[in-house]
Parts: sequence; structure tokens; C-alpha cells
Amino acid sequence: MKHHDFLFLRLLLLLMAATMYSQQITAQYYYHDILLTIQNQQEQQLYKKSKITRVKLLSYESNGSPSESFTCEIVPQDNYTRLTTFTQTDFSDASLLTAFFSPEEKLLRTIDSTREMLNTYEYRYDADGRLLSAVNEATDKTGNNKQTEVHEWVYAPNGCPLNMHRIRNTTDTTEVKFLCDSLGNVIEEVSSQHHIQKESFYYYYDDRSRLTDVVRYHSRLEKLLPDYMFEYNDQDQIIQMTEVLQGGADYLLWKYEYGEDGLKTTASCFDKQKRLVGRIVYQYSRSK
Repeated sequence: MKHHDFLFLRLLLLLMAATMYSQQITAQYYYHDILLTIQNQQEQQLYKKSKITRVKLLSYESNGSPSESFTCEIVPQDNYTRLTTFTQTDFSDASLLTAFFSPEEKLLRTIDSTREMLNTYEYRYDADGRLLSAVNEATDKTGNNKQTEVHEWVYAPNGCPLNMHRIRNTTDTTEVKFLCDSLGNVIEEVSSQHHIQKESFYYYYDDRSRLTDVVRYHSRLEKLLPDYMFEYNDQDQIIQMTEVLQGGADYLLWKYEYGEDGLKTTASCFDKQKRLVGRIVYQYSRSK
């Protein structure tokens, strides 16, 4: 496999891991816990509305050639209450990710299984459909190494998140506090441990309350730098996402295209120099 093939597939797998039914352990909790969960639920609803029976992701390199040994398919089952995603490459274990949804189209559980690891999430909601808790358990197949992480959310009477407690392995607790604007949008997220502030994130929105920027305060640099930036079309679909890589010196630009039915058709990745890194084409099968 050529180096640029490896790079694009690695970037693609990282993007999928960050957006498909998973939470990051590196903060931006409101974005990963709340907003990405809502996005995944909306995608499941769109599959159901469009009667999708299978989604195949085709990967292409910057020169237009297919990526070597990349397989990714999504299969809805059980009247769209279960979505199964199979992914495999030459340099990563085959992964089987199953997401379970309630009849009310809420994400309830995910199971991500590879040859070495089993990773599960359990989601619980209140009567108003707000996320109350997300419980992650990661275990290796030997059963000797088990890690747990619990996110417990508390809301104000107006529905805005007040705080969240992140509890790792039952003892290691981080408190995350949130501040909302007059429209109910979370605009600030501050985490602390043992009364020592750790990280601060700021969320910015356009005049339609669509998230445009997730910004981190870098204490070493003593300034704010973006982690994510988003642009939308008139249908409120994300048409561009800028993802700043660790360290802040480099970034990736993802551009998305959609069909008339609202389903994503292509995702193109560009580097900081605006050079095409690779492209994903979404191929859909439907029931009649």
C-alpha cells in the first residue's frame, strides 16, 4: 500500500470513529455527547424515510484510483432500529459496529467489536428526550483489561445543560460546567478536576443557531484556536467541516455533497494546501 493511500484511509477511519455513535475522551463533551448523537439519530431517520437497505462507502485516492483493501458497509435491520456497520482495511482490524435505536428513534446502545476489543455505550434519556447518561465500557478479548467511563448530565429548567460529571473507572471524576446564551445554545464548556480548571471550550453559532465553531483556549499559547469549523447550505446540511489537527498547526477540510433526498453522496478531504487527499462516494440500495 502506498503512503498516501495509508494516510487517507487512516484519516477516514479517524473521522468515522469520531462521528459514528462514539464519544471522545478528550473533552468537547457537549459536541460529542449531545450534538453528534442527535446527528446520528437524524441520519437513522433519513435512512428509514428513504427506505435504505444498504450503504456502501467507496474510497478513492487523490489521483482518482480506488483505495486498496478498504471495505465499509452500513446495513439497517429490524425496521431501522438496528444499524450495522462493517469496516475493514489492510492495516486495521475488521470492526463490526452495531447501533440500536428505540421505536422513538433514540440511540440506545452501540457495540463495537474488533478482534482485540469490545467497546459498548449505553444511553439513557429523560421524559423530554434529553440525554441523562452515557456509559462506556471497553474490554479486551482476554477480559483482563476493562475501562469504564460514565457521563452524567444535569439540566436547568429551561433545558440548557448545567453540568456533566465524567467518571472514569468509578473513582476519577471530572466536573464539566456549561453556560448557555439567551437562545438556549451552549456557548461555554469548562472542565475541572479537584477544583483545578483543566480545559475551556467555546461554541459559536450563526443567526439560525447552527454551530459554526468549536474553539479551545490553549493555555500554553495564551489564545483561542478552533478545533472545528462548519458551513451549511439552505437545507441546514453541513457542506464543509474544517478539522484542526492536534497541535493547531495543520488542518483538514472536508467538503460534502448531497442528493435531492438529503442523503450524503460524496465527502472530499483536502489538506492545508487545498490539495485533494481523497474522496468517499456513498452508494445506496433501497427497497421498492
